[in-house]
Amino acid sequence: MASYHRVLQVHGRSVNQKSIECDYDIHPWDILINGERWDGKIRLVGFVDSFFLVCYSGESRFEHGIVIHKLPKYFQFESEKGGLDYKITSLGHPISLRTEYPKSSLGRYEIKLRKGRDPVMKKRIRRGVSQHDLFDLMHDAVRLGLITHAELVGMLIGKTYGGTTLEDVTGKYLDGLAGGRGSKNLSLSGERA
Repeated sequence: MASYHRVLQVHGRSVNQKSIECDYDIHPWDILINGERWDGKIRLVGFVDSFFLVCYSGESRFEHGIVIHKLPKYFQFESEKGGLDYKITSLGHPISLRTEYPKSSLGRYEIKLRKGRDPVMKKRIRRGVSQHDLFDLMHDAVRLGLITHAELVGMLIGKTYGGTTLEDVTGKYLDGLAGGRGSKNLSLSGERA
């Protein structure tokens, strides 16, 4: 059997990549995957766009694993306030040494994960399993050069312009300018020429 490092390489990933957010062993009692516990050692390897949960034995002998994609439409991340768990729901599929998988292998996964005791690792685990917001994406762009400027600009426009108060204020301002300039040439309906 191959090591989990080899399985990650088949999927174009490595624990040495700059885009890695988390590479951490999780105790089997600290995680539920679709309501089940895995036997053996479990490794969480989180990246900006997805994370891998790998069950391994010995030093790094791959047993089985899954990849969870952080797709905006399907990804849901909840942190219980005052609770002990993160709850992640998203699409994913089992992984192995294959590079192509049938569409039928794609499924919805629900993962409950303990937040952890160590504050530093708690933060890394959270970054590894959660979707990145606007400020995380800007940090990623500077730190890693991972996202394109078009993705960042699209996110900025979507967050600041689309459906926010900035859109309302800008619209009113532009209407005011257009109405103020054009009022000299327009006659009121009750006026006589």
